[in-house]
Amino acid sequence: MDEQATKETVLPFYVHRFLFMLLILMTVLMLILNLRNMKVRRVYEKYSISGSESKWRGYPTPKLYSAMRQGVETKKLPWTYRLLQCGYQNHSFTPEERSEGELLMKMIKWPKPPNPSVSFVKSSDPAHVRFVILNSTKTFYVGDQLQVMLQMKDFEGHPKQYGGDYLQGRVHTPALKAGSAGTVIDNQNGFYYLNFNLSWPGKVEVSVSLVHPSEGIQALERLRNERPDRVYFKSTFKYRGISETTVCNLYLPQTKPLCNFTDPRTGEPWFCYKPKKLLCSARINHAKGGYQKGLLIGEEKRYFQSEVNIKRPILPSSSSYITVEPSPRAATALGECVRGTPMASPSGFYYKDQWMSMTCNIRRFDTPERVTNCLRRKNVYLFGDSTVRQWFEYLTEFIPGLKIFDLGNPKNIGPHLAVDLENNIMVEYHPHGPPIRFNTVSSQDLHYIANELDEIKGGKDTVITITLWSHFSTFPIEVYIRRLQNIRRSILQLLGRNPDTVVVMKTANVQALPGDVSLYNSDWFSYQHDLVLRKMFTGINVAFVDAWEMTIAHYLPHNLHPERVIVKNEIDMFLSYVCPSEKR
Repeated sequence: MDEQATKETVLPFYVHRFLFMLLILMTVLMLILNLRNMKVRRVYEKYSISGSESKWRGYPTPKLYSAMRQGVETKKLPWTYRLLQCGYQNHSFTPEERSEGELLMKMIKWPKPPNPSVSFVKSSDPAHVRFVILNSTKTFYVGDQLQVMLQMKDFEGHPKQYGGDYLQGRVHTPALKAGSAGTVIDNQNGFYYLNFNLSWPGKVEVSVSLVHPSEGIQALERLRNERPDRVYFKSTFKYRGISETTVCNLYLPQTKPLCNFTDPRTGEPWFCYKPKKLLCSARINHAKGGYQKGLLIGEEKRYFQSEVNIKRPILPSSSSYITVEPSPRAATALGECVRGTPMASPSGFYYKDQWMSMTCNIRRFDTPERVTNCLRRKNVYLFGDSTVRQWFEYLTEFIPGLKIFDLGNPKNIGPHLAVDLENNIMVEYHPHGPPIRFNTVSSQDLHYIANELDEIKGGKDTVITITLWSHFSTFPIEVYIRRLQNIRRSILQLLGRNPDTVVVMKTANVQALPGDVSLYNSDWFSYQHDLVLRKMFTGINVAFVDAWEMTIAHYLPHNLHPERVIVKNEIDMFLSYVCPSEKR
């Protein structure tokens, strides 16, 4: 009995000792956690979003910039990785959007040189290359295809064994002001084929140019992914006589407190460094700040020489001409231009300076009366960059009755409004939201296209044109994909409300690439944007104006802002969807 009693008294003693030690351990752990939380709080307060608007606080601050500069491996990560790191919200991506993004990234993946470091003399040299017209002795007829072949060579004249060069080609007849863009096939072994449709009779000339060597594109891809800061932006903050200007961008290093201007409806992020004295809510405008220099490293500079390897012609091995005979078969009659029709490749050609579609009958709006009759009782909304602002300028210059209602905004910026009271026509131009490299845009006039579309009722008298591409060229392609996903969602909702609404997508266009323009606005960036846009809007009840082929095929020099004759053809294509017949 005594021994049993002793066991019963000793056991509680050890239990109490164990509980006492456990309590001490838990107290120490709580102390460590509290100290850690205080440190985290101090770090958070150092980099927190300093503003009175609580709606901003749900969005994370950007983390990607430093990760990219430190060479973080992203190849095996999902396509949303860069977006999530800079402030996009994970839950905002639907499973379909995630899957689509992966497919788009695979679609535009560009072949790279086998060695990441290629000496300049081993890079592509257009001066050593000659193209040859295959089957040049055969008789060609209108409707046939012409194929051209070339083998890329380096500066030592040696054939290259890999692809990845960016080429452009066209067939043309100067006397007829006729031209058509070609399709490039990269065999990824140094050989390239260019295919052309022969759409008119007569003497037809082939022209091929090297836009960028594969080694240069490797540098452009590096810049796109690692240096989204190479164009920087700024905003002015103003309140009660105090004014401060800070740097803004989609990606900002967290070296100072940030203002988070993420759009609460679309989730599109945008950041500015917080002014020292003012609140974030005091922002009054947005503007292009400037261009970063010294972007290229090592031999990369030699891949971007205007007179050597940027948009340089490739000469023919013999003749660059063929003769095309009229077709023995009757031409197929084309129907009206209908929205939702897949875009052909090539989508058309010039003949006597008029764009001829391969899929529909383009009407010619050669007089102000014809344009006015088409647009009578219509509201026209033009959303995008300066290349669609050219449409606004064309319409207001061409139609005497369409008067600009002065909103007090600079001509080259907007927004702009024009009205024809007699014919009940309204035309509006709105610049797209950031990133946009305009000089100064009021914060109140800086809206995302998706949000603007959500406010439009739509209907048979509502016409919308959208273009955006150029201002996204300094950012990872994922940013462009996400912007289009948001816009497409709003378009589908608009068409769901009113299926008769006319929506037209204007594609990118080619441009001149002097100096270091390629580092910020290369045709290669635009080409990738163009591929993404076409794919994402296939199968949707929208129309396309193929400015890409319309600028490659024309005889005028490439220009970021195409000349009036090209803009006129773009307008004819656009209005042919709005009024496909005389009755409309």
